[in-house]
Amino acid sequence: MALQNALDLSGGTTEPTPSWKRGISWEPFNTATSVPAMFEFRGSPVSVRPDLRFAYTSLWGHFSRPGPTLDGRQRVALLKSVRHRVAEETARTVGIEPLLGLLADTLYHNPTTVDGDLVQSAAVASDDSSTVEVAALVSMLSSVDGTHRAMGADLEPLPDPGVGNPTGEIAEGLKRRGTHLPVPPGPIPVMFDLLPYEGAVYQSLFGPQYMTGGEMALDMFRRDPGLDRAQMELVSSRTSIHNECFY
Repeated sequence: MALQNALDLSGGTTEPTPSWKRGISWEPFNTATSVPAMFEFRGSPVSVRPDLRFAYTSLWGHFSRPGPTLDGRQRVALLKSVRHRVAEETARTVGIEPLLGLLADTLYHNPTTVDGDLVQSAAVASDDSSTVEVAALVSMLSSVDGTHRAMGADLEPLPDPGVGNPTGEIAEGLKRRGTHLPVPPGPIPVMFDLLPYEGAVYQSLFGPQYMTGGEMALDMFRRDPGLDRAQMELVSSRTSIHNECFY
């Protein structure tokens, strides 16, 4: 999650909506139709917090719905194929630019090799918004699957696709600011905010998987039961080094 800045979506003071986000409709998570047996983390030697299971169940619902540029069938097909490193081939069969499939495969299986040339090639072959959507989807799936693998748990089957056309919800007025893709103004680029809903869903995972923005401001923060702030930072720093994260 090194590409994003942390945002506490759990509440607190309401900030004015930036001009580039106005006009975007926001759909709350709906897990009313979720299968109760989802995210049981079969094979894990330890139990999993309920908030993490809820976040992942909500994310699976998000995957199945139409996005800004891809419909539910395309989104789910891409994510299923990326687990087997065949997204480039699958993209051709579901109406997605193959270079987006190559970007998806690389992000999931070998993220340290993703560079500006690959991102730019995908964006030129398709467009910026489709490139952002694919990158956001794969980044979120990778974090969930990585958690399962680290805990020795079976990967969760991906959901059935929902119906409907792409929403077309794309922010306006964003620019490249020394970045590979358009971002809003500010000292820390928020790489997925060209698609505000995708960016919000991505950032909603920060709290369950790491810390919310508010929790990051607390030096003595700790989970009970769980790790304290120093321990979390040690694990996250080691992970960033291992993944060769680019800042």
